[in-house]
Amino acid sequence: MPMPTHFWDILAKRYPRFNTDSMRQDVETILAWTKEQGVAYAPQSTLLDIGSGTGTFSIPLALLHVNVTAIDTSAKMLAILKEDAQNEGIEGFIKTYQSDWDSFALTTPYDIVLASMTPAIHDGTTIDKMINASTKYGIFVSWGAYRINAFVDALLLSHRPHEHFSQTGSIKAEDVIAQLEKKNISYTHKRFETQWSDTYSLYDAKAYAKEQLERRGIEADEEKIERLITDFSHNASVNISTKAEKIIVVWKH
Repeated sequence: MPMPTHFWDILAKRYPRFNTDSMRQDVETILAWTKEQGVAYAPQSTLLDIGSGTGTFSIPLALLHVNVTAIDTSAKMLAILKEDAQNEGIEGFIKTYQSDWDSFALTTPYDIVLASMTPAIHDGTTIDKMINASTKYGIFVSWGAYRINAFVDALLLSHRPHEHFSQTGSIKAEDVIAQLEKKNISYTHKRFETQWSDTYSLYDAKAYAKEQLERRGIEADEEKIERLITDFSHNASVNISTKAEKIIVVWKH
């Protein structure tokens, strides 16, 4: 099940924004490839962004004059989205709703539905609702076969040494593809590699560690976190790098 709203509110201040370099590059890769597959981000077309977060997709799409409906459970994520939209002068192209996907009321179909790296899509029912939300195109982006983060790997090992943790999330592209095949909906998909690196203060590195543990329902051990941060710190900061595969699935009704 999705994490509680307060988790994403806490995460919001460190979450990438639409103009964060590594995120911007991934979004550009995804939008370029989906265009090649026929997805038309035409001015005045309508798009539903499920689990929009800070607007990493909503802002670039609104800049194309796509009419975006962005939903997210986190008020703080949406506040960042609205701030960036206002700064870009595109607030008229984005409507935001603080809501989970399970209970969001679909009062009208959209030309395009998009769900990228979001726990909002967490079971068969939410997959079906996503597929049925659009009349033309659908886009789903998830983790692929791997996500390598030495800091998080060491953190989990220190707390649960005999337990295996997946760093690629619960709902995978294969789950969405299976539902599309059941519905006889044509689709295509693409894998690509991405990587990013963030430098944290010692205080923020500790907060990051606790967030990663909370996400997995693990109680934080302060002493183990302190030792880990000492091992990874350099000049009173901690550099945390991630290398991962992502998968894009595109379908057409």
